[in-house]
Formats: sequence, C-alpha cells, structure tokens
Amino acid sequence: MRLALSQWGDARITLALDTTRLFHSWCLICVSLTYRGRVIPLAWRLLRHSSSTVGIKDIRPVLVSVHSLLSHLPQIEEVYIGADRGFMDRELMRVFIAYGWQWNIRGKGQVYVYDTQGKALGQIRQQLSQHGTPVFLKDVYLTRARFGPVHLAAIHPPGAREPWFIVSGQPCGPQTFDEYAGRFQIEEGFLDLKSGGFQLEDTHLRHTAGLEGLIFVLALTSVFLFSEGTQVVEEGQRTSVDPHHQRGLSDFQIGWRAIRQRLSRRIPFLQRLRLSPAPDPEPSRHPRAPPVQHADSPLS
Repeated sequence: MRLALSQWGDARITLALDTTRLFHSWCLICVSLTYRGRVIPLAWRLLRHSSSTVGIKDIRPVLVSVHSLLSHLPQIEEVYIGADRGFMDRELMRVFIAYGWQWNIRGKGQVYVYDTQGKALGQIRQQLSQHGTPVFLKDVYLTRARFGPVHLAAIHPPGAREPWFIVSGQPCGPQTFDEYAGRFQIEEGFLDLKSGGFQLEDTHLRHTAGLEGLIFVLALTSVFLFSEGTQVVEEGQRTSVDPHHQRGLSDFQIGWRAIRQRLSRRIPFLQRLRLSPAPDPEPSRHPRAPPVQHADSPLS
C-alpha cells in the first residue's frame, strides 16, 4: 500500500470503518480506503463473534495498524474516517481525535445533548422538523457523561421512520451528509469480497487462521486489481474490457477483466502499482456489475 499510495501526494485520505459477518460465525472488522465507488482493505481483524457489534478493545488494533501505515506517508496531511451508528463510542472518538483524523459517526436520535454551559437541550430528535429541515449544532456535549465538544448534523427526511444524526469532529453543514454518504462504499467492498467478486464464503473455510490468510491474499489482490483498473480507465482503454457505451463496471471489475484479457493474449500487465487521488474520469453509471463467476477467480 505504501508503494501504491506513493504518488498520492497531499490529497485527503478517506477511510471507512465497518464490520461484516462471515459464515454466521465470524465478525470481520475492517478499515478500508474508499476509492472511486469501492473500497480497498487496509487493516482488519477476524473474530469468532455472535454479532457484528464489537467493542473498542477489538477495534483499536485495526486502527493502530492503519495509523502506522499512514505514518509512512508523511505527505498526507488530512485523514477522514466515517463509521456507522454501531460505533458510537466515546473511546473510539478519543482515538480519532488523538490521531488527528477528521471523523463522522452516525448516531441515534435518543442521545441527550448539552450546550457549553451544561444546559440540557434534550434528545436531538426533539429538535427536528418532520419537513426535512436540517439542524446543525456546534460545540455541544453528548450523554450525561458530557462528552465533547463535538458537532452535530441532523435531519428527519420526510417519510423516514428514523432521523439521520451525525456526530462529527469538525463543524457541520449541508456537506456533512454527502461526506458521510461516502462511507457506504464499504458495503460494495464487502460484496466484492463475497458474492460480487471473490466468492469468499464459497470456500467453506472454518478455521480462523485460514480465513485470515485468505483475506490477506484477497486484500493484496484488490490493490493489484484497482491499480490495473485505474490505469486502463485513465489511458482511455476502458471499452476494451467494458464495451458498453456508458460505463457499467467499477475499477475493481475493469482491472479484473483487463488482467484476464492480457493473460490470455500474453500482453504485459501490472507494469506499475499506483492508486490515484484524482476523481474518477469516467464514473460508473450503474451501482453494481453482474457478479463474476467463481471459476473466473484471479486466484484460480
């Protein structure tokens, strides 16, 4: 990853923290780099666990690994991380603050909020309009433990059962919701790991060490696939593997198909390993391409 990000420059690094279940027996904790609609795993931990909810003691080693990686890229000055409401934890927020990262965590509307004078403002949901008007609060404190100061962005979209409630380490505005929405790319990444790409669960592995080793190989393979896909798109060669007029494949899928094609034609590939901080020059028009068949696995 240090090699792949060596030309990243001082552009912002955007991370996503989340968990997913494997075989109904394991919980995978993962911090990933969000990249052009998908994610690339940077660090992870696999636990035998009955749910997808984990505590800070299990998350901390993953964050330490990511922080260590980024410390070898001193040119990167701004790191942002997003997490869903299952990660609403004071100790986790303290870790983000200690690392100097910007962060957004989705919260729950029943959390109590206090102003700088300690005055109770009630639950955040009580301040929201049913007409979808956003509320932004600066320098407030959460729960009876008075954790803060933090910043809040909240909205109750018309017709929605639950409000959106985002806790942030930086002042909030309308852009906060768009910024947080980038976190959902990790859901696509988990699909790439499972049914939409590597078919991890088809292996039927039942040993933690074997699964961890395989996840490492797949994470490494992802770096190669995204690097190749990035190069193909930037060189205007996308239609050689995705012939549709409007692009329908992610860089992950384009890299996968390009490598297979070049292997079959004995054409050199992976001549450089590079991820680009630039926006995708031709974003995919579709949320997800059809799953790659298991027999086409790059590990076959």
